[in-house]
Amino acid sequence: MREPASGEQVAAWWRRWPDANIAVATGCVSGVAVLDVDPRSGGDDVLRSLEERWGALPETLEARSGGGGRHVWFAVEEDLPSAVLAPGLELKAERGAVIAPPSLHASGERYSWAPGRSPDDLEPLPVPDWLRMLALGDPEHQRADRGVDAPIRTTQEQSAFADAWRRAGVELRPGDHYYLCPFHPDHHPSLHVDSERCWWFCFGCRRGGGVGRLRRLLGEAASPAPRERRRGHVGEPRPVTLPGTKEVEVVGEASHQDELLALSGGQRPYGGVELEATAELVPELDDPYETYVLAVLVDGRRVGRLRLEDATALRSTIEAARAEHGVVTCRAVVRGGWDRGGDDVGRFGVVLYLPEAP
Repeated sequence: MREPASGEQVAAWWRRWPDANIAVATGCVSGVAVLDVDPRSGGDDVLRSLEERWGALPETLEARSGGGGRHVWFAVEEDLPSAVLAPGLELKAERGAVIAPPSLHASGERYSWAPGRSPDDLEPLPVPDWLRMLALGDPEHQRADRGVDAPIRTTQEQSAFADAWRRAGVELRPGDHYYLCPFHPDHHPSLHVDSERCWWFCFGCRRGGGVGRLRRLLGEAASPAPRERRRGHVGEPRPVTLPGTKEVEVVGEASHQDELLALSGGQRPYGGVELEATAELVPELDDPYETYVLAVLVDGRRVGRLRLEDATALRSTIEAARAEHGVVTCRAVVRGGWDRGGDDVGRFGVVLYLPEAP
């Protein structure tokens, strides 16, 4: 545990390079954490709602970004995680960074300290307890890096998620929104629901999770997810006409997560899947660029395509197999697709086993 930053230390940072852009690493090492409020994304409205519920932020250091946002600076001495609290509202702490005054913003405006809120005027105050609790969240259901490269759920999962909320009396809108929570007396919308990632968390009653947790709160049976990785075979077994042992990743599978979820039985095990399959390589004859594009099908469902350089390198081998057998098939494995709660959700992927290029 380190000493929290003082106003004198912060002042020394920004006076040292008065004409340069300054990026301050936040967290326990520097002793500072910064609440980034972006009004363009609704962050000021969310903060206002949170302050009405738990109390106003203390009068600590505050800067204005060149883009019109607010940076509220706090002193920290603990390992506090960085966290996206809501659209437009982010706490930058461990492994975070913030631009300090008088750095130049991309808009041409400079970052500046708010009147009466500079390091010459105030000492940075500790992070308020309620903000610290929001950053820590429910460890089972809220992750600090939520939203960063988090995979989008399939349309099937999104539909089941919306149906469950409809049974709870909440009609979801597309995207990230706040609602009145049906699980406690809620007079200010404290229920945060991401309808695309099928994730929710209530800042009032501290409940949250995915569709399984929601169904349990509704009194509906929800089978526990097995923690081990599910293995087996998917699709109809077929003879392999293009044997090989070199692992080649399929590309474009991000657009076919619905098909891969269906191949995996419509469920995401806690440990994900490792399913053997037979894939078919089918030429895309209507490709407008006249390149050698091969679609990858598993059990009749398109799950992606072969990378262009891989398809080109193996073209003669693939066409020889097609001429001899009339079809090109190879071993494949469907992997990933885990769901460990919150936003710890993995995309499905596909690996093919092909021969070495001649």
